[in-house]
Amino acid sequence: EARARGMKVIAFDPLLSPTAEKADEWIPVRPGTDGAWALAMLNVVLNELDQYDKKYIKEHTNGPYLIGADGHYVRDKKTNNPMVWDLTGSCAKPFADPTINDYAILGSYNVNGVISKPGFQLLKDWVKRYTPEEAEKITTIPAGTIRRIAIEYVNSARIGSTMVIDGHELPYRPACVRTFKGPDGHKH
Repeated sequence: EARARGMKVIAFDPLLSPTAEKADEWIPVRPGTDGAWALAMLNVVLNELDQYDKKYIKEHTNGPYLIGADGHYVRDKKTNNPMVWDLTGSCAKPFADPTINDYAILGSYNVNGVISKPGFQLLKDWVKRYTPEEAEKITTIPAGTIRRIAIEYVNSARIGSTMVIDGHELPYRPACVRTFKGPDGHKH
């Protein structure tokens, strides 16, 4: 019924499974390499397209938490809570501080002599190594296909759109990824 209303299904699958058979597009992938295309798509979304829900990441995830060079949270000495960088105040504060006006999710900051970055910045930096060209070598999926699907996904997600349910304004994101044993079952 959803497909009749315009939903598009794309299946990344090594076999022409029942799901792939019914999909709008089947993209064969070398078995066990699902993580490589998923990370390449994430790289395209975050670094090439620079498209993500900044407000949601800032307010509803740990993306703003500052991470030190040791890979651990930079913590407030009094509360032991993870710190975030408040862009308005140009200073680090415990994540739950009610005076925070604008959480930083990008950049690098010196907090009491510790150079730190928001977790989201580290994610963006980390996935840069997963280019569609490198993923093509691993997965057999053409780099152009990975980019095309990433662009279609971002466009379908309608980042910035909202809907109202029971008087509450919520993000409207009519796009999703559903995995079975692919990307969530491998080392990448």
